[in-house]
Amino acid sequence: MGKETSNNTVSIGDVFAVRLPNGHYGAIRVADRADNSCLIVTTPYISADIPFIDNELLSGILLQNRFFYNNHKAKIWVEGKKPKEVIFIGNIPVSDTKQKIICNTFGAQWDGSIGMEAYLEWRWKYDREKFVEEIQEEENKIDEEHKKIQKPKKMMKDETFWLIISLLNSDEKTGEEDILEPAVNALAKMEIKDIKEFEEALANKLYLLDTMEHAKNIGKHSYKEEAQEFFSADLFLYIRCFIIAKGKENFDLTVENPQNISEVNSFEPLLSLASKAYTRKTGNEFAYISGYDYETFSNIEGWK
Repeated sequence: MGKETSNNTVSIGDVFAVRLPNGHYGAIRVADRADNSCLIVTTPYISADIPFIDNELLSGILLQNRFFYNNHKAKIWVEGKKPKEVIFIGNIPVSDTKQKIICNTFGAQWDGSIGMEAYLEWRWKYDREKFVEEIQEEENKIDEEHKKIQKPKKMMKDETFWLIISLLNSDEKTGEEDILEPAVNALAKMEIKDIKEFEEALANKLYLLDTMEHAKNIGKHSYKEEAQEFFSADLFLYIRCFIIAKGKENFDLTVENPQNISEVNSFEPLLSLASKAYTRKTGNEFAYISGYDYETFSNIEGWK
């Protein structure tokens, strides 16, 4: 194994072993860096032993195929310092990889969950029946949210809300953070109460899109009541985010016409807009809990 230059220094090409829930080891690689963020790829490696740096699997990227994934590369941008749990293996220079990796998916802090994709794919391949049952049990727990009474709080005026949304830089091709930046910057200049009211308005609009009819119209991964096929509550939420990110006209049309939601993309980063604005303004974490619950299945009337 290689020798790390510093406990906190992370370089492009660094490879780390991660301990998986089944007692085996997976491996992740730092593919790129930008300020305090790292692009992490999960490699196909999984074994009872910690890998050596010359293992050819460490230069690859895991392809995910569980549930709604279809050869989706396991890669994500993360922020912060590497967690203490990861084990430094060595470094694979960028010149030794096939090409520069492009990724527009952003996560949260770099924690112990990064690299778990290898374990999830392993379970999909070797323990699928039990794995699916566990996931469905987790999804079923969301049904308990149906009992929760929505208690709306004060929301930002529609005109102001959609003005903030209109600032999303949809023409930016370099990454989702850049798409959010103009809106985050504008919201951060407003009062703290405005940031909370924006979050409440966003939660309300996500709630209005949370209906069975909308879920039945998201294409390949649509909700199928009778077929009892796996349905991703998270994917449906991120698709609803995209509908709102496209603006007021698109949102209004889709609320009234569920079929308009078909063949759309997802935009999970919208969920972090208010949080980022609050942190930029105050330096603290955003602890606000909206009166509306925007998680999938929360709209009781919409799922009857």
